[in-house]
Amino acid sequence: MKPNFRALGRRFGARTQAVAAAVMAAPAADVATAVLAGETFAVMVPGLGNDPVLIGADDVIVTQTPRAGWAVATEAGETVALDIAVSPELRREGLAREFIRLVQEARKNDGLEITDRIWLRWSAGDPEVAAALTEHAGLIAGEVLAVDYGPGTGAQADGAWEHVGEDLGLTFWLGRA
Repeated sequence: MKPNFRALGRRFGARTQAVAAAVMAAPAADVATAVLAGETFAVMVPGLGNDPVLIGADDVIVTQTPRAGWAVATEAGETVALDIAVSPELRREGLAREFIRLVQEARKNDGLEITDRIWLRWSAGDPEVAAALTEHAGLIAGEVLAVDYGPGTGAQADGAWEHVGEDLGLTFWLGRA
């Protein structure tokens, strides 16, 4: 938290430095909490009499620095902090959802109807991708309407379309069931 000299200068003119010094002497967390909540904070300024000066949101600049691994946003006096660390489980779910996106795009490009049931085989070079596709088999099969799903190859099957998911380092085959 630091004084906004432009706003203080308009309000206090030549006494801006004294008001800014009083603001800086106040507990930063208390001032920030008050002004972020839309309230004012009273500071005593030597040489301005016995009445406190009320400091509002325009009079200070509040900068929030989140802890490592966290994101923070503040609006209208409310602050939200999110843990942005990605756990291995969350990463595998993200990989599975990306695979779903690839398969849905392939279905569309192959001219399949939205209600067509398919069979789906995949081969992944990355063990993490393979683990994600195995762990989330039920989710994937349900989302893409696969009645037959699993690792393997479909390259030799009749009516198979081969696709490469370069972002995930895998190849998959699908066909109308």
